[in-house]
Amino acid sequence: MNTIIRTRERHDWWNTVALGLVAVIVFLMIWLSGSSSTSSTTNMGKAATTGNAPAATTAGEGVPQSLSNAGEYGENIYDYAKVNDWKNADVKLAALRDAVKNVRAEVRNTSAAVDRLDGDVATLDRAVTTRDRQSAMREANQATLDVAEMTAAYKLSVPVEVTKLDYYGRELEVWAQAKDANKLPATAREMRGTWDSLRPSIEAHSATEAKKFDALVARVESAKTPANYARVATLVLNEVDNLEKLFH
Repeated sequence: MNTIIRTRERHDWWNTVALGLVAVIVFLMIWLSGSSSTSSTTNMGKAATTGNAPAATTAGEGVPQSLSNAGEYGENIYDYAKVNDWKNADVKLAALRDAVKNVRAEVRNTSAAVDRLDGDVATLDRAVTTRDRQSAMREANQATLDVAEMTAAYKLSVPVEVTKLDYYGRELEVWAQAKDANKLPATAREMRGTWDSLRPSIEAHSATEAKKFDALVARVESAKTPANYARVATLVLNEVDNLEKLFH
């Protein structure tokens, strides 16, 4: 009988051990499954964060200083070339080249636009070096347009259309001097389109200024000779300064 009892005890002990091992195995399987699920969820979260993250925007940011400088230097060079002041044009050209290098480092997602600006500045460099007044004025003005279009992606105190009207005023001067019968009316049409989009904002600030500039655009459209265009271009450029003041 003792033999039967000992045999039963050994049997019960092995059953207990087996059940314990099964429990341990089940626990390990549950733990490993949970860890794998957590890791998978974490990785999916990271993938969603990095893979589907929205592209960086600049709409709420101010215009980078390098971009503002580039626009200012382009306009400076235009003014100096216009009066054949090549010494100061050289100085501002060097500053413009440096500004463009900084633009490439600071401005995001606009490599094509920076390449275009870079190319126009290279052409401007040749014009200033050879003292080609007409070409220098044209290329300097083009650089200001390149910059204006790039600033449109940022938060602006003055609408970009005001800057473009300044550009069109200078274009009228350039093509009036060249007596280009095709470019002058084309520039007038572009000015009209830009002004029409800007007019509501100007009217909200000053109905008087809106009426005054509207009359100037009409004069540009009715101009018949390069001399007519040149005279009204001066008035346009002066009046753009007044439009800018409305936003300061």
